Amino acid sequence: MRDDSTPMLKLRKDALTALAWLAAFAVAMAYVEAAVVAYLRLLYYPDGFSIEGVASLQCVPPGVLAIEIGREAATIVMLAAVAFLSAGKSWWERLAHFMWAFALWDIFYYIWLYVLLRWPSGPMTIDVLFLIPRPWIAPVLVPLLASLLMMGAALAILSGRCVRRAVGRRMRT
Repeated sequence: MRDDSTPMLKLRKDALTALAWLAAFAVAMAYVEAAVVAYLRLLYYPDGFSIEGVASLQCVPPGVLAIEIGREAATIVMLAAVAFLSAGKSWWERLAHFMWAFALWDIFYYIWLYVLLRWPSGPMTIDVLFLIPRPWIAPVLVPLLASLLMMGAALAILSGRCVRRAVGRRMRT
């Protein structure tokens, strides 16, 4: 009986270890992103940052916006790369790892912005969520809820994988 439970515990420990390292990366990456945004806001919005629409971005020079789009694309590539290099063996596990890292990065991005700038003032504060392919503008609550859903989906994918492996081993013995 003990032998049947050991592989499940080892797999679970491996999965938790991968999620912990992905979380460490995501939280650190979120700080880097928040620091860059804090600098940009101090430079281009010295009197305070508020978004009413795309027109609110007009004080940022087009060249800087192009750099920002590149930074956003690079962030997605880094999150995808770390998920691909993770302990995930299947496409589904790697997708779950990407969703986990992306979600934690997004949540902690707003936490770090609050720590650095005392912004956003609340979940209904309007923000520019993303610039690719065009500016996405919505309350901060939107990416936070989406991130929580992604984390739940990632955990569901990974736990389903664990269940399938455990059931498969029991059926063979």
